[in-house]
Amino acid sequence: MVYYARLEKPGGIKLSLLPILRMPILFIFGIVSFSLLHQNQYAISDVASEPQSALQINVLVLNFDPLIPAKDNHPLHEVYEWNDPRELATQYMEEIKKASGGFIRYNIAEWQDVNAFPVKKDGFVYTPETFAECWENRETCHDPDGSDYPLLLGTYGVIPRINSGEIDELWIFGAPYFGFWESAMAGPGAFYINGGVYDSVEVDHPFVIMGFSYERGVAEMMHNLCHRTESTMERIYGGWEVDQLTTNWARFAANAHQSNGVAAVGTCHYPPNGEGDYDYDNPRDVKSSAVDWLNYPNLTGKTEKVSCETWGGPNYHLNYMHWWFSHLPKAPGVNKDGRQNNWWKYVFDFNRYTESGELKKKAKGKS
Repeated sequence: MVYYARLEKPGGIKLSLLPILRMPILFIFGIVSFSLLHQNQYAISDVASEPQSALQINVLVLNFDPLIPAKDNHPLHEVYEWNDPRELATQYMEEIKKASGGFIRYNIAEWQDVNAFPVKKDGFVYTPETFAECWENRETCHDPDGSDYPLLLGTYGVIPRINSGEIDELWIFGAPYFGFWESAMAGPGAFYINGGVYDSVEVDHPFVIMGFSYERGVAEMMHNLCHRTESTMERIYGGWEVDQLTTNWARFAANAHQSNGVAAVGTCHYPPNGEGDYDYDNPRDVKSSAVDWLNYPNLTGKTEKVSCETWGGPNYHLNYMHWWFSHLPKAPGVNKDGRQNNWWKYVFDFNRYTESGELKKKAKGKS
């Protein structure tokens, strides 16, 4: 496994589906007065004027950023002139808040700077010297690359804080070759979200572990969440093939290159006009129904031409991620297909819903 390796089939055509449960998280009683938001997840309602309560996601951050003695004890990210993880976190939280229409409100409950390299699943630990050698010559990097997630959760006291409801989600920052998944899940009933599934971890309920690299940027952080969203929605809709537009999710994710000429909002790798993976700056115009998905579930069939200038540059990757998430449905009520009209609920409040997207009779979660 390489750092942040993606678990998907070539071309992003299919994502694997693993059934199971969801992560419970606590509710914040703030009312957000957006016309696109809704109040009661137990009710079946399509009244768009009813307010929908925002979800506050309380996060513990473990920033693996060891001090390097040979460099006057500067942290690793400074030594290699990488990004400031705190700035990345702040920008990422703001991007997700804006893209979700205010529905998702991250709150960093605690930030821990960890003066250590993470322990690999075979017990190996880099030193400043062996890591520097790895970075200079990738053939010397340790294999297997993956970190020992169960050990990490125990070492840093994560489980009691999940059980108490103090935190809902764990973020791990680190450098390349630290062996972190883009997104993983731990706990009984954990399911695949584009990374490790640690369902033997003893905790009251499943929870998400996001892996972020301070060698990369906010675009890649949102990209990690995008793959988590794809995996979640594939599970909710019982599968996903990008060239078979048989579900609302598949229709949303359609792109002209892979979906037989039909384009909507696209996928994490393929924008609606893309002709290859990560083709975010392609100037090609295609007819897309992306604009119509802002009206979901009341689709009219409206289309408009889109190109890379629809989301804009110069950081086409970051701007595409924001554009993609801003189109992810967030209306109140339940669709005719039995799924929530607000798909953000499935990504962040997944413990309240069954594998097929129905509200559990005894739902636990943020709302």
